[in-house]
Amino acid sequence: MDEATEEFAYYRAVEDHFAALRGTPFLFSPKDFALLRGWWKEGIPLAAVLTGVGEAWERRREREEDPISSLSYCRHAVRRHAKRLSAARVGAAAEGRGVDVPAALTVLAAQVNEIAERWRELPALEAVLRDLGRAVATLPPDLEPATADEILTELEFTTLDALMGALPSERTQEIAREVADDLATMKLEPDVEERTRRALSLKNVRRMVGLPRLELDAGAP
Repeated sequence: MDEATEEFAYYRAVEDHFAALRGTPFLFSPKDFALLRGWWKEGIPLAAVLTGVGEAWERRREREEDPISSLSYCRHAVRRHAKRLSAARVGAAAEGRGVDVPAALTVLAAQVNEIAERWRELPALEAVLRDLGRAVATLPPDLEPATADEILTELEFTTLDALMGALPSERTQEIAREVADDLATMKLEPDVEERTRRALSLKNVRRMVGLPRLELDAGAP
């Protein structure tokens, strides 16, 4: 893949992820694209952008505020994740716990892309999975294993949210019914019930889509 194609794929991945989190089609403004192009030119990994967007989105959701309408709302979170990735690059020492980080990331990316292939009849869902595979594949290969696992967990979390937004309504309704049935047997306090509803919903999204846990050991050769 040449640089121009890689750059376009980077832009498309972020736009796909943003739209999936909103649950509706969404096009970035010229200002958003200028910010995104700056991140590309600086070499900020796609994983840092997706996890930063996911973090900003989660904070907005927890505060029950309106959905994010501009990428600029995510810029501080993206910078924070980019700095963490940069600080955690340790070269050969990344094999410190006996995990071949580059090889494990390659295997995980391949697993995600294989799952994406199964969902070709749902392009929005396939796109979220392809973008996740790209984010995993382009993580710096010389990361400390602990930091790589942290980033993978965050990518997994925001991807489950995006997958929920990309599922067709009949699938999300099926998940909602399953979760409601489970909650009916638990008799929880309202605040605990809402947190449990969210956790169960994401768990059911993972099961429905077939997404594995994103962990280095799971992808280790």
